[in-house]
Amino acid sequence: MRTEVAAALLLGFCAVAVSVSVSGDENRTGKRDTREVKVAPPDPVDCVWSRWSEWTPCNSCTKIRHRSRSVEVFGQFGGKPCQGQPIGEQQACTSDAVCEQALPSECSSTEFTCESGACIKLRLSCNGDYDCEDGSDEDCEPVRKPCGTKLYDTNEQGRTAGYGINILGMEPRINPFNNDYFNGMCNKVKNINNNEYNRLPWNVGLLNYETIAEETVSKEIYEDTYTLLRELMTETKLTVSAGLNLKFTPTEKSMAKSNTTVSGGVGLDAEYDRTQMIKEVSEYTTIKNKSFMRVNGRVQLSTYRMRSRDLQVAGEFLEHVKSLPLEYEKGQYFSFLEDYGTHYTRNGKSGGEYQLVYVLNQDTIKDKKLTERKLQDCIKVGISANFDTNIGIGGDAHIRPGHCKDTVNKNTAEKEGKALVDKVITLVRGGTLEAAVAMRTQITKEGLMDVTTYQNWARTVGDAPALLSSEPEPIQTLIPLSMPDANTRRLNMQRATQEYEAEYSVCKCKPCHNGGSLALLDGKCLCLCLPQFEGLACQDAKADNSEWSQPLYTHACPSMYAQVKGNGGLECILTETYCCCLAILMS
Repeated sequence: MRTEVAAALLLGFCAVAVSVSVSGDENRTGKRDTREVKVAPPDPVDCVWSRWSEWTPCNSCTKIRHRSRSVEVFGQFGGKPCQGQPIGEQQACTSDAVCEQALPSECSSTEFTCESGACIKLRLSCNGDYDCEDGSDEDCEPVRKPCGTKLYDTNEQGRTAGYGINILGMEPRINPFNNDYFNGMCNKVKNINNNEYNRLPWNVGLLNYETIAEETVSKEIYEDTYTLLRELMTETKLTVSAGLNLKFTPTEKSMAKSNTTVSGGVGLDAEYDRTQMIKEVSEYTTIKNKSFMRVNGRVQLSTYRMRSRDLQVAGEFLEHVKSLPLEYEKGQYFSFLEDYGTHYTRNGKSGGEYQLVYVLNQDTIKDKKLTERKLQDCIKVGISANFDTNIGIGGDAHIRPGHCKDTVNKNTAEKEGKALVDKVITLVRGGTLEAAVAMRTQITKEGLMDVTTYQNWARTVGDAPALLSSEPEPIQTLIPLSMPDANTRRLNMQRATQEYEAEYSVCKCKPCHNGGSLALLDGKCLCLCLPQFEGLACQDAKADNSEWSQPLYTHACPSMYAQVKGNGGLECILTETYCCCLAILMS
């Protein structure tokens, strides 16, 4: 009750005060001061952890006990970040209690009992498929094969369908589904990329092949990192309900005996690329005279939809669910979420994509009098859905104008001392590792990607596709209702997902000044400054190069507000951090 009252008061206060105007003159003479104002940088903030919880009782079966903790303050302003350290911890222990495990339910007379104890339909035994994950149903001569004498391969899209998704952008480590299960069916689909038929796993209700290629180039030059970083982080995260908080590196110990990535294409290397791109762009927040342009290319090969009912989850997934304590323990549930994801993919699109961020020198742009259109014509590839290099470039290919050789080409620019492109930050998802490395090498060397390099990569995307977009479904919905205490486990999982996002919230960062936005990247808080400000906390006003001027405030705003120039004077705007915390309080 007390929390509800407090939340109501805060919400009312927010509604009243969110746009409180503070009158004031720009200075006493009525003229703008265009000096660059420097403020003392903030002191470094080190990561602060809470105390560990008490150890759980020793598990009489696993002989392991657990405890957990929380992050109270994330590292910021050059302080020690909260990187690589787990929320949960486990320790070997001894127990005199007897290990009591529920006996597996007996299979019916119409079912076959696998060595693992799982039950399958009796008709599925001796059919040539491993309907028991341990293969114990095939210790016999096949009587009736579902596909007869035909052999159909299950392609990568079918094997990895249903990928887990982490709400904070991290790649999960294990696929929750058993996509080697066919339920005695021989459903197949023709792969238009190789004209061969592929067999569909039971879990995949629909798989449709259609090749779509598209490329987009940013319509304008990013004059600062503020908008660019917001775009990159928003596109990566599943939701933005609690701010720009991303976590790419798993910190909790995996429940699996061996870690296996389920991501398509370049796998962990692609995850490294995505993390590295955001980190590299964030490093330019304190570097002057840099602008940016983006090129995004995507090759979509297929769409799939999972069945709406009777999904076959992996036996390992069920065992891990059963091993979770009914009495909620944060660290153990966080480990499960980092293994399988906070959600699974109900519908998805598979293929490959690349992102290029060009770091440009502003002085060179001005000297060469370059426009957005000229730069766009130089850096875009002009991709198409035609990957056949034997027919040449073709009429749809993009031919770069002649001025591009002197403008963007890295080798030419370096020789003439006119380096427009300072660096090209690349991200590649999908395709083989060799093709992705060749693409990055070409871009690093020349500053541009040519059509042949694109085609060589695109032809490998079908062998190693990545998940491009998805419709998520909460992971707890995969817990079978027939499992003992299923409702308790589902509620615990739902709670863990909410606490997992709250654990890595920007509300645990110190606020930014002058309307800067907070971002949390792998345990480190960043301030994304508006174009008019700079510094670790956006505390410094830049020299006036536009309609904005040095903010000489005549009144101070309360601590939860940022003071910005409004139409009638100076304005206090409720900060993102305060509203974020309020939203969590109200949820």
